[in-house]
Amino acid sequence: MKMTTKFNALFALVALAVCAAATVGCKPGNPDGREDVKGTITLNGEPIGKYTGICSIQFDPVGDDKRAGGSGPILDGKYLLTGNDGVKPGKYIVKIYYQVSYDGNTGEIATTESGDLNQYLVNYLPPEFNDRSQIEFEVVKGKNVFDYNIETDFQPDTSAPEKKGKAAVAGE
Repeated sequence: MKMTTKFNALFALVALAVCAAATVGCKPGNPDGREDVKGTITLNGEPIGKYTGICSIQFDPVGDDKRAGGSGPILDGKYLLTGNDGVKPGKYIVKIYYQVSYDGNTGEIATTESGDLNQYLVNYLPPEFNDRSQIEFEVVKGKNVFDYNIETDFQPDTSAPEKKGKAAVAGE
């Protein structure tokens, strides 16, 4: 009888140790209380983020908790902020950035063959969709989908910036 009791106690101790080790190795679910936010962003009905450059979405909190927001890339019009990159519940100003890389030699949209040293970025959105945005969205517990179609007749200035410094003097 004593042998069975010792075996059961040892078995329980081993089982407890295995369970404790398993939980130590796992990531916590979401200790910061962030929610997933996903969606599709289009410009005059076309998905943004299909060209080389910078395309992102940012949720800036309305209020004091500046760590509550989140941001991430937009690829072919879609984005997903999840886990630690998610957004805490609350009200936000949404900022959408879309800058396309241009080849300084050709003045055309840059490709993978374009040299990195001679590229420049062109803003494809006016400031009212990013730096001066007033677009509001409230993140809640549960499912959060923020789809947005930017309607604008904004024409980006695709001309190469003036060269300054040594490049201008050397005539490059």
